[in-house]
Amino acid sequence: MNLKRMSLLLLTLFCVISIAVLEFANYGSTSNSHTIEFFNQKPEVTSGYQELARLYEKTHPNIKVKITTVGNGSGASALQAKFVSGDAPDIVMLGGLPEIDRYHNRLLNLDNLPIQKKIVPSLKSGGRIYGHSLGVAVDIEGYGWAYNKAVFKKAGIDAGRIEDYASFKAAVEKLNAQKKALGLSGVFGFNGADTSSITSFSAQFLSQSYHNNLTKAYRSQHLNWRYSKRMADYVDLVKRYNVKPILSVRYDASVQDLFFHGKVAMIPQGNWIIPTLDEAQKGFSAKNLGMLPYFVKGQGQIMTGSSWYLGITNEHPQREKDAKDFLQWLYNSPESEKVIVQQMRYVPPTINFDLNKLPDPLSKEIYRIGTGKHAQVPVHKQFPNGFNQEAIGPNMQRYFANKISWQQFVQRTESQYYQLRQIQGGK
Repeated sequence: MNLKRMSLLLLTLFCVISIAVLEFANYGSTSNSHTIEFFNQKPEVTSGYQELARLYEKTHPNIKVKITTVGNGSGASALQAKFVSGDAPDIVMLGGLPEIDRYHNRLLNLDNLPIQKKIVPSLKSGGRIYGHSLGVAVDIEGYGWAYNKAVFKKAGIDAGRIEDYASFKAAVEKLNAQKKALGLSGVFGFNGADTSSITSFSAQFLSQSYHNNLTKAYRSQHLNWRYSKRMADYVDLVKRYNVKPILSVRYDASVQDLFFHGKVAMIPQGNWIIPTLDEAQKGFSAKNLGMLPYFVKGQGQIMTGSSWYLGITNEHPQREKDAKDFLQWLYNSPESEKVIVQQMRYVPPTINFDLNKLPDPLSKEIYRIGTGKHAQVPVHKQFPNGFNQEAIGPNMQRYFANKISWQQFVQRTESQYYQLRQIQGGK
């Protein structure tokens, strides 16, 4: 009897220990599992980031990557709300030095992140402030006059022979003279309803005043309108030959309807429109999309830079390593490279990338220019917060509507820039 009781006691003890071991193992497994949140401000590539998250989770079973997307002008306020509520993401997409400065005390120093050694040198200053790198460039963007090759060919215009402002203007006038035969609603499809596009457009004439130095532009207390006369030349050309009324033209319509269907010959955009065009018709960009530079002083060159930078917050120390590992994987993995280049159509911000892997001629051209020693970086992302919505955008719209003179446009934007800079960073 005593032996039976002892056996039963040992069996019970064994069961208790086994359950405890299993519970501990399960607890350990759960405690080693993390969810990292990636805050994305580019809605057009959400599906690409979701695919990247899926691929990463497949080879990292203890990590889940949550993609949160808020864009179309609401991203900055949504991100700020998450920080204020104590729900800061782990990886954040940030637009320029003003946004990086806003959160600089809440971002990790990424100076020693291995990927920094591969980033194109001209892009690094856009993520660097107070002596440290707080963000890594997302991609290389090229910005200029996107032109429809089919329209140019039909009009008998060789884009390769447009090499200064005079020849650009002559080409515009030639297109306008054949407007009816070409089936054009206007030579240009400038989307005057979009203040962000107006700001990007203005960067062509403001960047060279700061010698394409992003830090210098951010710290400048005054807007340098050294090339405002040439900007006025382009703006007046647009006013005359654009689809009317110019203030009714919106971004989506200018790309997906006017440009895609050959109703206009040119729109002021960058290579970020490639996925939209190729989704509408496979191979459209490779066949029909070209880009001309702005001729601000002498020979023009397509400006290249990165509008967005990825940072890691210091709000969740237990997930910092996971966030760093995911960021490294984004820039180094063959699996991520395929999605980023083929699906999202990013031009990689890394040196020595194989050009043959880029799927269209324009992406290859942008990579060659952007990685060259004479790359020119646009500065519009370094303007004070609110400058595009409250100052330069509305003032340009007033000029388009003949409500103010060009001199008033320049004076107003200078004054408002100074006022905004006084109450914000960059001092």
